[in-house]
Formats: sequence, C-alpha cells, structure tokens
Amino acid sequence: MQKYLILLVIPVLAFASGGEADTDIFKRSVNFLLFAGLLYYLLANIIKNFFKNRKNSIADKLNAIQEKLKESKKQKSEALEKVEEAKAVAKALLATSEKENKLILAKISSDLILEMKNLEKANHDQMDIERRKMVRAVVSETLSELFSEESIIIDKEKFINILLKKVA
Repeated sequence: MQKYLILLVIPVLAFASGGEADTDIFKRSVNFLLFAGLLYYLLANIIKNFFKNRKNSIADKLNAIQEKLKESKKQKSEALEKVEEAKAVAKALLATSEKENKLILAKISSDLILEMKNLEKANHDQMDIERRKMVRAVVSETLSELFSEESIIIDKEKFINILLKKVA
C-alpha cells in the first residue's frame, strides 16, 4: 500500500513547484487514480479468475500430456516386450526348421538310396530276363537250323556239344 501512496505523491511534488493556478494536474491525477482504482475494483476478480482458469487449463493439459506420455511409454515397453517375444519365437522357429530340414534331408537321402537299390535290382532282374531271352533265342535258332536241315544227322552227344558251344 505504501508503494501506491509513493506513486501518488511523486507526481504531485514534481509539478507543485511551479505554483501556477491554471494547471489542473492535481485534478487529473486524482481522476486517474479514481479511474484506475475503479477499474481494479471491477476487473481485478475477472482478470484473476481468467488467469487462474488459464493456469488450471494449462495444468490440466500438462497432466493430460503427461498421462499420454506415461501411456506411450507403457505401450512402448509392451511393444518392446512383444518384439523380444517375437525374436525368441523366431529363433525357436529357426531351430525347429533347421531340425526339420535335417530330418527331411536324411529321409530324402535314405529314400534315394532305397530307390537306387531298387533300380539296380530291377536292372539286374531285367538283365537276367534279357539273358534268358537271348539263351532261348539262341537255342531256338540252333534247333531250327538243325531241324531244318534234314541231311545232317547228329547224335545226342554232338547235339549237346553244339548247344553248349552256342550257349557259352
């Protein structure tokens, strides 16, 4: 309150040295002080409430932003946990797929070996069949040659020797 009184007295003292009667500085100062006091009386609560509300709204916004920040940090940590879980699952899947690849490779190789053995056996069987066919054909040809020539008479021993020579 003393500050306001000093502010009121300084202008009066500054302009009081002239002593002129035609200046109305004192009246104007009083009018100004009355006007400023009236404005303060009427608008002080409104301005205080405005700034108080403004301060509260800023504080509420700040709190809301902090809550969003906390929620974002929580979501980030959850996302990081999910990423770590996904990495662990990926590692497990990779290990499982490698094991499955080895098992499939072993099965394929064993199947191929078995198939090769079966093919070799079929080839040998086919070769045996072809040999038998050739022997039959040779025997049949020899017999037909012998029986077609009536002039040649061969005894049993010669006939067996001829067959053995052709077959061997």
